[in-house]
Amino acid sequence: MIDLHTHTTASDGTCTPEALVRLAQKEGLKILAVTDHDSAAGVIEAVEAGKKYGVKVIPGVEISVVFEPTEMHILGYGIDVNDPIFAEALTKLKENRERRNPKMLAKLRELGFEITLEEVIAEAGGDIVGRPHMARVLLKKGYVSSIEEAFSKYLGKGCPAYVPKEKLTPKQAINIIKKAGGLTFLAHPVYLEKDDEGLKKILEELISYGLDGIEAYYTYHNEEQTRLYLELAGKYNLLISGGSDFHGENKPEILLGRGLGNLKIPEEKVSWINWFLY
Repeated sequence: MIDLHTHTTASDGTCTPEALVRLAQKEGLKILAVTDHDSAAGVIEAVEAGKKYGVKVIPGVEISVVFEPTEMHILGYGIDVNDPIFAEALTKLKENRERRNPKMLAKLRELGFEITLEEVIAEAGGDIVGRPHMARVLLKKGYVSSIEEAFSKYLGKGCPAYVPKEKLTPKQAINIIKKAGGLTFLAHPVYLEKDDEGLKKILEELISYGLDGIEAYYTYHNEEQTRLYLELAGKYNLLISGGSDFHGENKPEILLGRGLGNLKIPEEKVSWINWFLY
C-alpha cells in the first residue's frame, strides 16, 4: 500500500512525523510521502522513523499557490530539504503565516471569542501554526461543534475572521521545488472546480513552468474524475501520483492509505517513486 499525500504536526496534521510512520507500518503501508503544507520541518524525523519501522519515506511538501477563485496546491517529491533556496522560500511562507495569525485572532476576539495566540501555538505543537489549530481551540472551548463548523462559519474564505494568506505563484513554487531536486505535481485537481477544457488550459500553463505530474488518485476524486485525470496524464505525458490527504484527528474521516475506504493507488501507476527509494 502507498500514500503520497500526508500531513504531520509540522503543519496541520495531528500525528508527529514518527507517529505517522509508525501508523503507516501498522496499516501495512510500504511507501509514504510526508507532504506538509509549506513546510519540510517533519521530513528528517519521518525519514529516520522510516528506517526504524521499515517504511520507505519520500521527502515531500505541499505548497499553496495563488489561484482564484478557488485553491491550488503544488506537491513536491524527492526534495533536498537543505537546499538553501528551497529553505529560504519556506521560511518566508512561515513568516507570512505568523503575520496572518494575529490578524485572524483579533477578528475572532471581535466576534466575542476568548482565544489567544499562546493557546493556538500550544494546540499546534509543531512548526506551522494556522487555521486548523484555531479551529481546534474553538472546538475545545465549546464555541463550535466541529472543525468543519469553525471553518464554514468563521475561518474559511469569505468568513468573518478570514484573512487572505500571502502565497507563491504556481511558477515560483514549481521553480523552488525543482531547484531542490524534486518532482512537481498538481494536487487534487478536483478543487480547481474547472471543466475539462479549463483544466487542460491550466495544465498547459503549469507544464510550461515545468510541472511533472498530476495527483490522479485522491480521497475525494470519484471514478469519473480519476479516469479523466489519468487520461490527461497520458495526453500531456505527465507522471501520476495519489494520496489520502491524511491529517489525523483534524480530518478524522480520512484513513491513512485508504481515504474514505475507497482509495487504492496502483503501484504500477506510480513507478517513478523508485527513483527516490534509497
